[in-house]
Amino acid sequence: MNSLVLPRTLANALLGDLQSGAGQGLVGALQERPCSVYPVSAEQRGMALDLLTRRGETLFACYAAAPQEPYNTLPEKPLSPFDPPYQIRLATDIRGVIVLRAYARKAGQGWQEKIIELEND
Repeated sequence: MNSLVLPRTLANALLGDLQSGAGQGLVGALQERPCSVYPVSAEQRGMALDLLTRRGETLFACYAAAPQEPYNTLPEKPLSPFDPPYQIRLATDIRGVIVLRAYARKAGQGWQEKIIELEND
C-alpha cells in the first residue's frame, strides 16, 4: 500500500468541512500538490471544476463523508471528465474518531487504499 502525502492544513480543512455538515467536494492541486478544498454538493461540482481550473489548478480528488466502510461509496465510473486520481473518504470509527482514508486506481483496476501521511506546511 503506497502513501498519499497531504498538507496538514488541507487535512484540517477536510475535517472542518465534515464537522460543518457539508462533508463533500473537490480538492484542487497546483503542480500535482493538493492545495485547495472546494466544499460543494454533487450538483455544484461542475461550477467548482470551472473555478479551480480558472485558478490554474487541476482536479486532485473528490471527497465525501462516508459513515461506514467507504468502499460502498466509491464510484465505478469517473465523477467528472477529468477523472480525479484520488477519492478521499472521511469517516468516523465506532468511538467517534474521525478517520481520513484515500483511494486511488489505475486504468482497468479497482480502487486501492493509500496510507495518508500528513506533512507540516
